[in-house]
Amino acid sequence: MLKFSVLPAAPLAGLLRYSRSDRAFGFQPRNPDDLAGRTGCGGRTSLVAGTLQLEVAVDTGEALYVWGYLPTESWRRAALSHPDAVGGRVKVELDGPALEAGVSETIAPSDWEVLFDQDSGLVRVVQNRWSAERVVEIADGVRLGLSGASLNSFWLAPEFTE
Repeated sequence: MLKFSVLPAAPLAGLLRYSRSDRAFGFQPRNPDDLAGRTGCGGRTSLVAGTLQLEVAVDTGEALYVWGYLPTESWRRAALSHPDAVGGRVKVELDGPALEAGVSETIAPSDWEVLFDQDSGLVRVVQNRWSAERVVEIADGVRLGLSGASLNSFWLAPEFTE
């Protein structure tokens, strides 16, 4: 089981993009040294929500950014507005074996619903859209919705490219 906790901090600076031609999200840090400092020597791994990946530093368990294949054909139209969020670092802890570089873990076995608001450009990948959440901005354009110690949603505000 995964547990998520929050520490106050500035979000990782960078740019979240969605490539329509690749049908995927990608994140480009503004300063690679900042990302390297957050990653540490142990490398990174991914936590998987369907085909969306949450990149995590192995040494610290810090959630860094999202990336991954998520075709728009699976997105449902919805009215979304940016939720109130705090800047922070979200730490991931596992019950069981520690995180390993290059070894992905599943966040939750349930299906993830993908909601999209054309007007705001906001994408929400969510397990339970009615669950109360504390929203934390971990990187520019990347917010995580936490319900207690569980991850319930991703709030993504990408730049769309062809």
